Amino acid sequence: MVWMSRGINTDIKEVDIEPSLWANHNPIKYSWRGCKKIARWTIQHVILKEKEFKSRMEKELGLFLSENREQKTSIRNLWDTAKAYMRGVAIVYMVKKNKEKKYQQKKLEEHR
Repeated sequence: MVWMSRGINTDIKEVDIEPSLWANHNPIKYSWRGCKKIARWTIQHVILKEKEFKSRMEKELGLFLSENREQKTSIRNLWDTAKAYMRGVAIVYMVKKNKEKKYQQKKLEEHR
């Protein structure tokens, strides 16, 4: 018999009580149900080689730093907000690039 909360009970697939030769307490082996992993955003490394992306990122980062350096913010906050801002710039760039790519593919398929 294994005691656990109801919330954990729904996540457990199987419980095995292992044999113990030298102690009064037996080890318990839990098998968890497979949980879906949360998809995390990662930058596509291919765009880091594109000159257009590099120049846009330099321009946007320069604008960001010129606006935010004047305020009395800590370096840690400035770095965290800069990372979030750069992530946003990269996402916008990739969305625009993917839309253009899909439009070109659709245009080529129509001309067949």
